[in-house]
Amino acid sequence: MGSTTIYRQGHVVVVNVPFRGQTGSKPRPALVVSTARFHRHLLDMLVCPISSQPLYFERPGPGDRPLRHWKTVGLRHPSTARISNLLAVEKKLIRRILGIVHNDDLAGVMEGLRDAFGLGP
Repeated sequence: MGSTTIYRQGHVVVVNVPFRGQTGSKPRPALVVSTARFHRHLLDMLVCPISSQPLYFERPGPGDRPLRHWKTVGLRHPSTARISNLLAVEKKLIRRILGIVHNDDLAGVMEGLRDAFGLGP
């Protein structure tokens, strides 16, 4: 995707997500959580990496939000947005847009972010 692409909150994109310990990275899906208005004039946007690890989907922790409608986005496995791994990513590093999450899933992730930052509803 070029720099003229407009990314919106709720887009699921493919981006290189760093491994724990910053020992490398791997292309992974991630959910855009910042708004187009917020990152319109910035080089970066905020994303939550999406994991297909069964642990996070079956027994989510406080920083995890399983995506109930993962198939509609084009994900191949039950998946979880990892709120606890929030990242700032340069827009030019986005490889492509996979789809848009269901409104219910986006609402759950945004609720998790509000909880994480101690913000009101």
